Amino acid sequence: MQHLLAFIIAFFFIAAFFRIDFFFYILYLLFGIYFLAGVWVDRAMKGLRVSHAFEERAFLGERIPVTIRLENRSWLPILWLRLHESLPIQLKTPNFYRCIVSLLPKETRTLSYELTCRRRGYYPLGPMFLYSGDVFGVRQHERALDRVGALIVYPQIVPLNRFGLAAQTPFGDIATKQHLYEDPARIIGVRPYQSGDSLRHIHWKTTAATGSLQVKRFEPAISLEAQIFLNMNRDEYSIHRYIAASELAIVTAASIAHFLAEKRQKVGLCSNGLDPLAEDGEEPYIALPPRKGRDHLMRILDVLARIQLAEKRPFVELMRLAKLHLTWGGTAIVITGHADEDLFNAMLFLQRSGYYVMLIVMDPREPFNLIQARAQTVGINAYHIWQESDLDVWR
Repeated sequence: MQHLLAFIIAFFFIAAFFRIDFFFYILYLLFGIYFLAGVWVDRAMKGLRVSHAFEERAFLGERIPVTIRLENRSWLPILWLRLHESLPIQLKTPNFYRCIVSLLPKETRTLSYELTCRRRGYYPLGPMFLYSGDVFGVRQHERALDRVGALIVYPQIVPLNRFGLAAQTPFGDIATKQHLYEDPARIIGVRPYQSGDSLRHIHWKTTAATGSLQVKRFEPAISLEAQIFLNMNRDEYSIHRYIAASELAIVTAASIAHFLAEKRQKVGLCSNGLDPLAEDGEEPYIALPPRKGRDHLMRILDVLARIQLAEKRPFVELMRLAKLHLTWGGTAIVITGHADEDLFNAMLFLQRSGYYVMLIVMDPREPFNLIQARAQTVGINAYHIWQESDLDVWR
């Protein structure tokens, strides 16, 4: 009955030509069915409300349930409703969800399916297409929902127990064996007064109890303000390992950021990668200045989940610009595929500007021992991370 309207018009001329009352009765019946079916389907679908509920952030390996809530707010039943929702193949196989339901007047129906987080990334869900019609198949209604939400899958975080960073900024939260800096907020005891001790450090209660001057003992501590420089320029990774090496670089950056944030240290992220959510006209580089707190860590992980390899975005230029976000005495953690002459010059520039520099190479184009030897001659610690198990050096 797809061409019912054309049939009704043709039947009208036939009835008018022969002037048979029975033909007119059939004509009225067909026209009534066609009109009422259209009103029924349009009114019922206008009263349909569709909503999704799911966790918008997840980690690798998690299973995320997605709930679809269908609400018929009209007084007309929806005799049949077929929905088809497209999904990323990385989250569900097959990459769609399909279902057919019916809704009574004012009825609410809940549907659900599950997503498996197999790979980090930013995954928009949808579009969703809704199809409905009348019981006779005369009229059909189609409705599309372009955007139903997005799921962010965080990169894998390798738990690190230690991370050999140095810093020149005292009064932090990480205890150190270097007694050059003592944190006045971390009292570990008292000791007898010695010539040269500050009067502000005298512990008056203990002095009154012992009858001799006693001063506070402080635990030595340093503050690690770190900026992670992540190289996501595709041309600086080899053609055979650019996917594996860049993904491992993201895992390394996420693990280091998580470690420093858990130690209540400031950590930031700069990268020349591509952010799919970046708006036109924004800076071509990603720059999150060092901050403390779990909320800031979530921002870093959000970026590391979305970030993609980019082309023709020089990493050395990023380092020269992003150093403005790092205060004197902070640490620059450089994560890159290969260390060439330009990169060493940029790291030396940071070092001479008063920053501690650490180099992590993922995909060297020459023997790593040569890179490491050159880095050591200028006081830069260099590490080679070829596979995930190499992160054991900091576990």
